[in-house]
Amino acid sequence: MLDGVGGETGRAAFEVTASGGRFSAHGAPGGGFTAVDPDEAERRGVTVTGIEQVQFAQPDARRLVERALAEAAAGRIRPLVGQTFPLERAAEAHAVMEARGAVGKTLLLP
Repeated sequence: MLDGVGGETGRAAFEVTASGGRFSAHGAPGGGFTAVDPDEAERRGVTVTGIEQVQFAQPDARRLVERALAEAAAGRIRPLVGQTFPLERAAEAHAVMEARGAVGKTLLLP
């Protein structure tokens, strides 16, 4: 189970993770990362991983960021811009994102 929401939704997702399954907590827009009782996970045989296990040490992170920026500058990496809004419609843009109606990145334009 991949938990990209956290909070109560993430907790509900953990509850339905099958015994012997895997639970991966990587999001917190639901109000914080999902709190998982390690004893409960162990009793059910659920392997729990989180975002902290995919973070890099500072030198590695810097090297990877520099490489990603070089690739972007060369035009080999491009973000998916799903929608744009003029700045005066920023509230509408936020509403679309909050309603999960946005695909890709949302840009505000001057």
